[in-house]
Amino acid sequence: MKLPVFSLVFTVFLLWITIQIDSVSENYLSYFLISTVGIMHGSNDISLINNLNSKAFNFNKYLVLYIGLIIFNISAFLIFPMFALMIFILISCYHFGEQHMHNMIKRSGLLSRFLFFSYGNLIFGILFFFNAENASEIIYDLIGHSISKSYFMWFLVFGIISTIISFCFNIRNIKDDFNYFKELFLILLFALIFQLASLLWAFAIYFVLWHSIPSLLDQIKIIYGTYSLANVKHYIKSSFIYWLISIFGLGILYFSSVYFNINFVTIFFAFLAAITVPHVLVMYFLNKN
Repeated sequence: MKLPVFSLVFTVFLLWITIQIDSVSENYLSYFLISTVGIMHGSNDISLINNLNSKAFNFNKYLVLYIGLIIFNISAFLIFPMFALMIFILISCYHFGEQHMHNMIKRSGLLSRFLFFSYGNLIFGILFFFNAENASEIIYDLIGHSISKSYFMWFLVFGIISTIISFCFNIRNIKDDFNYFKELFLILLFALIFQLASLLWAFAIYFVLWHSIPSLLDQIKIIYGTYSLANVKHYIKSSFIYWLISIFGLGILYFSSVYFNINFVTIFFAFLAAITVPHVLVMYFLNKN
């Protein structure tokens, strides 16, 4: 079974699961999926940086930049939380759209990057709009300011309009086998799931099935040259120590949230934000090359 078909079938299955379980069970499943597959797909960045190692990309300098970005993101959320949150959302929009669309275009360029950002904006717009209350609570915990639902509505409207415009601009750059009806169906399916599921569970479904797994397979092909069970094992083995460090750090954040009586979901998203920006930078250069 090809990956898009698998993801589609499993998404429908998780839609059925969403109807059957309560929000507490959704949260437990979300933490499990994101902490395993979700974080694993970003745990092998060191090997990917090494893959970029050349005259243009010195490994040691790139590694220092990578670690520096993580420290900068953590500091930014502590000192300038609103700025850090805006940067995280904008970069995540581009990253999600790039992963979903980069295999569907012929050439990479400014217009294709506009398409990546617009599609990611659309996905986040749907997610925030249908979970406006939960999203607003998390944003308030992060930056100390509440956001009304009208902001999420305009964020979604911008995503819809910019996605339509970017598709028109890229019409000649999109591969001939691109299925517009399938993509429209996916958008409607995501909207249905995001409406029925809690914010964390809705995010987990898209993040794991439609972002992390495809990204993980792309990385295996980049590092080892081809997909195989042996290469999947090599990937897990090489990234295991970094994944373990991430889980250990997440565990410390969990006990800290309990001790200081802070909503763990808020801490969890802040943690993802801290490790997302440097990962996006790595994937950007890999896709560019």
